[in-house]
Amino acid sequence: KLTFETGDINIITQSKGANYAELSSYPIKDEEGNVVEAVVLIQDITDRVLYQEEILALYKEVAQTKEYLESLIDNSADAIVTTDLKGVVTSWNRGAERIYGFTEEEAIGSFLPFIPDFLLETEMQYIERIKQGETIKNIETLRKKRDGAMIEVSLTLSPIKDASGEVIGISGISRDISEKKKVEKELIRRNQELSRLFFISSAMRGTLELERLLRMVLTAVTMSDGLGFNRAILFLLDEEKSVLRGTMGVGPATPEEAWQIWERLSIEKKSLPEILRDIEEGPLRKDSFLDRLSTGIEVDLKDDTALSRAVRERKSFNIHDVKHDDLADPAVIQLLGTEAYAVVPLIARNKVIGVLWVDNYFNRKPVTDEDMRFLSGFSDQIASAIESARLFEKVKLAESELENIFESISDLLYITTEDYTIRNINRAVVEKIGREKKEIVGRKCYEIFHGMDEPYDKCPHHKTVTTQKAYIEELEDTYRGGTFLTSTSPLFDSSGNFMGTVHIVRDISELKKLREKLAMAEKMAALGEVAAKVAHEIRNPLVSIGGFSRRLEKKLDGK
Repeated sequence: KLTFETGDINIITQSKGANYAELSSYPIKDEEGNVVEAVVLIQDITDRVLYQEEILALYKEVAQTKEYLESLIDNSADAIVTTDLKGVVTSWNRGAERIYGFTEEEAIGSFLPFIPDFLLETEMQYIERIKQGETIKNIETLRKKRDGAMIEVSLTLSPIKDASGEVIGISGISRDISEKKKVEKELIRRNQELSRLFFISSAMRGTLELERLLRMVLTAVTMSDGLGFNRAILFLLDEEKSVLRGTMGVGPATPEEAWQIWERLSIEKKSLPEILRDIEEGPLRKDSFLDRLSTGIEVDLKDDTALSRAVRERKSFNIHDVKHDDLADPAVIQLLGTEAYAVVPLIARNKVIGVLWVDNYFNRKPVTDEDMRFLSGFSDQIASAIESARLFEKVKLAESELENIFESISDLLYITTEDYTIRNINRAVVEKIGREKKEIVGRKCYEIFHGMDEPYDKCPHHKTVTTQKAYIEELEDTYRGGTFLTSTSPLFDSSGNFMGTVHIVRDISELKKLREKLAMAEKMAALGEVAAKVAHEIRNPLVSIGGFSRRLEKKLDGK
């Protein structure tokens, strides 16, 4: 009807159900221009309408979320800052203004105004990692406020990506943890002694190598979650020359290196073995600047200084100001440039074995009486650990000497268990048998030395196992070809339990030949002596007979 009255019509309608339809009507006119018919098209557009409604709802939701996030970011207590990939600030919330002191107008368009100069290189490394799509979480680091003051923050850096997934910027969320760190440090301080005792106990269980142990001890003294001193040096006593010698030092050389080390240890939560590897290969390695300096320090025990008196009087000293304390050590001041330090004697078995030296050269934090109390308690554990490590090294040296003796013996020397299994051999056995040590150890001795599938009945091993006494046998060995003087002796453990036998085998083939030649020579000599005696006995009667015959001959001639 409407088409006949008004012409083209296009409307969208909804049925009683959930479907939508688009209705279009077009008039058909006669020659006089009167509408005589109408073409009506009806199209189901339910999907299109629902999609448009969904898009509209999503748009409203995105708009609401955007408003919510903008409000959340702007009112967040944390500093939320975004930058481009060059580090230029593109957004700056109120939290950032409150924490760092820079206004939004001052910050936007500038290059990270809150980064200390000595951390710029580290920050650029972070930016490079973010460009690769990496997220860096919960870094504890330093930031600089507008007034130049340093604060500790917990930082998380994330990449900002466009719709195609390409990184186009960086989002940084930082939280001022200065108060939190103060509380943490106080809690750490209160539980410090127990933690340090646990650490040194772990160290003692982990290693008895003196050098590694010393480095672990010094690390415990200087780590932020340890005693927290900036630098530490161990002096060990040379009783023969009555001097203290700097043995090892741990600590940074510059403030920049100090912050880099502390930040790195904060980022990388590592286990004890990982920390030790860091000590060997990282900033605290053996050839560090402080380590080289410390090994050049020598203090005469006759000097009237804190270090020497710590040994003589067995007491700790806290030098608050080297300029106004007569006990300050000139050598230490000159080499290390320290202005205040503390020394604690290391006493093991009622004997001073060294001194622990510490200072806070970089953060200028005073060494308190509480610090001294913890140091003194910790020093007892250090001294005991060092003494144990020294004893271990002596035992290790003795074992090495015994091993050298074992290997250098020219006779064949090997150790077997009760069931003829070879436990150890010396170099002479390897050379004689012509096999690698690993191919011999663990095999039966009768297989290796006699080429048999069962024990050699002439070997004295069985006698020694039965009687637990030593035996010596001279054996003809057709398998190895030769004559061998074989001795077996019982081997006992520290509790007196029988463990096996020690075999010493000497090749006496040449000696036997020489002995046989000597016996033959002696035999021939004896025969010669007998022949001489016989000849002598025969010669005497013949002489008499000859003389008598000549006399008879003369008498006969005279007649």
